[in-house]
Amino acid sequence: MSYQERQTELFWRVFYVVGAIVLIGMTVAFAALPLILIFTNPKPWLIPLLSLTVLGGYGVYRFVKLFRPLFWKERHHSHYTVTATRVEGVTYRHEPGESVEQSFPLDTIKQVVFFPAIVRKTEAAMPHPIRRRTIELCPMLAIMTEEESMEILFDPRDLVAFEQWIQYFDESDVPLYYTPKRLYWIGANISTRRERFDMLRRPEEIIPFTYTGDLVIDEETAVGLWIETYGSERSKEGLYQAYEAKQKNVKRWTAVGTLVGVGLLIGSMFAIAALT
Repeated sequence: MSYQERQTELFWRVFYVVGAIVLIGMTVAFAALPLILIFTNPKPWLIPLLSLTVLGGYGVYRFVKLFRPLFWKERHHSHYTVTATRVEGVTYRHEPGESVEQSFPLDTIKQVVFFPAIVRKTEAAMPHPIRRRTIELCPMLAIMTEEESMEILFDPRDLVAFEQWIQYFDESDVPLYYTPKRLYWIGANISTRRERFDMLRRPEEIIPFTYTGDLVIDEETAVGLWIETYGSERSKEGLYQAYEAKQKNVKRWTAVGTLVGVGLLIGSMFAIAALT
């Protein structure tokens, strides 16, 4: 039994290329515009605009850093195999330190945990409250020994393959568990491999998963059992929620910093113009 990760859907591959060209092109233009203005119209009060050149240069660096792992990942696809005695896999991830090659005997597997991972989150550019977020999920399987965990991220188009792996471990009498918590988000770096491993080892974070042959119903049953056991509020406490809270603070302070920066820029330009 084996699983080979797919390429990203064509739409998103094209979207990434176009997005990279547009965003990097815009930041290059943003950095170059003050230089062009100062060169064509050398006035002292335009000097503060050089700060925008620095900001644009930093933007180019950030966008290149953002898109490079995406294009790298399209050339590197994870693959996993179960032999008669071992499970082997090579995992490639966007996040630093997450790519790994693993191999361990089947008889060292202590448990297998199934949980939802976030593929991507999109948000329509419309005013609140019309704006709606769409979160695309996919199943992730953590094959755990005492020391490590092999994490297999299944493409949403490969649910049949995912079910084959679940069925294999179920028939092999490996304990199956489930958690509704979203512990991984592709490219967002909301948690490390070790953090997920430590969390999934804790009995209070997982619930036994019973496979009956219908994954949709089985997952709904597991979610209900998890909430019944631990409470609905517990399902809202986790790595994803902590990341979201952190991002809200980052956005808030970014907005404040932007307003302050614009105010200082305009103020300095007027001050220099008044003094010259």
